[in-house]
Amino acid sequence: MHKSIVLVTGLFFVSASAFATPRTLLSEESQIEFTVKEMGVPVLGTFKRFEAAIDINPAKPEKSHAELRIDIDSLTTGNEEADAIAVAPEWLDKPHAPYATFKSVSIHALGGGYYEAHGTLDIRNQKRDIIVQFSSADLSGGKTVITGDFIVKRSEFGIGGGVWNEGGVVAEDIPVKVRLTLAQTAAKVSP
Repeated sequence: MHKSIVLVTGLFFVSASAFATPRTLLSEESQIEFTVKEMGVPVLGTFKRFEAAIDINPAKPEKSHAELRIDIDSLTTGNEEADAIAVAPEWLDKPHAPYATFKSVSIHALGGGYYEAHGTLDIRNQKRDIIVQFSSADLSGGKTVITGDFIVKRSEFGIGGGVWNEGGVVAEDIPVKVRLTLAQTAAKVSP
């Protein structure tokens, strides 16, 4: 009994320190989009379903934390045939890797509301270290918006094989833009 109380207390402490000010993602006000160039022609796509657990502490950025999980099946380019190819085994491999994730290891302030997150990006069960620069800005009503962009290199994650890698049919670099709107910090309840 004593060990379980110590364990629960320890887990609570870890959770409380990792997410000191939990924020709810407002998915209807958030977006993740990417651009793939096929034979030089840009194709814009988005992910419609994703989750985030983000705690940015401007006073102590080293205590900040960010995690993101994207549902691969929610990819849309506006073209059903292109969408089916994008989630197929040669590309994002939805059957074996239904989610792409990012988990920060450390976050550093760059000044002026800009930050740099060092973390791990996992796509197609391939994990790579990545650095993502982003900004955090407070909006009216206590909301916060996090914006950032980064490049995914297809070959590092095995995205798109076979004919797609021949003669520059599809560009190696896939720019990704993220805009996450977080709800107001949860109010503390008085005893």
